[in-house]
This record gives sequence, structure tokens and C-alpha cells, in this order.
Amino acid sequence: MGTATKLPPKLEAVLIRLCRDRSLNKTQAVKLPYLVDVVAIHVLGHKITEGTHQTWDHGVVASEAWHYFDRCETSAGLRLEPVPWSEKENRVVVEIEEPPGRLTSEEQSVVDFVKERYASRTAGELGKLTKFMNPEAPKWGSNQFADLGPEAYDRMSPSYRRMAARIESISLEDLIQSSRPAQNLEDLLA
Repeated sequence: MGTATKLPPKLEAVLIRLCRDRSLNKTQAVKLPYLVDVVAIHVLGHKITEGTHQTWDHGVVASEAWHYFDRCETSAGLRLEPVPWSEKENRVVVEIEEPPGRLTSEEQSVVDFVKERYASRTAGELGKLTKFMNPEAPKWGSNQFADLGPEAYDRMSPSYRRMAARIESISLEDLIQSSRPAQNLEDLLA
């Protein structure tokens, strides 16, 4: 059975391009299309994947890709294969060619950029990145739509991630110890 009827055509093409010649696990594969769409909107002015990006417990996921991999057949051209000596890890295996004409050359360039820049990150790192990109998410695991706008793109930058990690590491106790009490009204307003 082919995969074209199970995934949106462009999402399938993006996954094939992302996963070919890479050893990506399922979680990495379902997070990367979100980054593709955020970059595509910034660079091209439109999404590529035709996927729905939602705020799941461990970051943003292209839900169609997750559900596809949950039920894909072992004979499908884009499938999961168990990783030896792992009880729960699966990697994506690509056995079909990228369908010609589904992605423009500009879209292919965006996918290749994301693959080069982010495909070597662990699933945990990608989850943390996608959470940094969506600080307004009301509750992780609520399956709300993820931010695809310019703010999400800006939050992909290393400087934003460093700043967010620094803020995350500061506790209320740190703030209390490093602050000084206000002596008068002018100190409060300064």
C-alpha cells in the first residue's frame, strides 16, 4: 500500500527529503516539519507541509505525521524500523523516491536548510526548541495550534535560546538574593 493517501502530499515529500540519508527517529521526524513551515513562512511567505502543528507534551508535532507513523504498515515506502537494542526507539526508513514536482526548488532549499541545521538534534533538543518558540502555549499537551509567525522564527535564533535558557535557570530564590530592598519611592521607580 502506498503512502500518498495517508499523508498530505507535500508533507510526505518533506518527510522523505528530511529522512533520506539520515537516521531520524519518529519523534525527530514529526518535529522537523514544524521548523520547515516556520522557516518557509519567513523566507517564502507560505507554509510547505500542509500539516497541522500542535503543542503536544514534548513540543510541537506535525500531528498527521505522528498518526501516520503510529499506523503505517511495514510495507509502506516511508516506515518505522525498530532500533537494535532499544525497547522503544524506532527510526524512519525511506524506501521510495521523493515524488517529482511536489516541492519547488525554493521549497526544497528550505527543507534542506532545516535538515542541515536541525536534523542532527536529539528529539529532546527539538522538543525544547519548539517549546522556546511557543512561550504563549496555554498548556503543553493541549494540542493547540503552534505559532508559525515571525515571533516563532525569531525564537529559533541561538541568541534567543541562550537567553531563554538563562532565564529558565534563574529561580525566585536567586532573584531575592540578588535584589536589594527599595529604600523609598524613587528607588521603586528607577
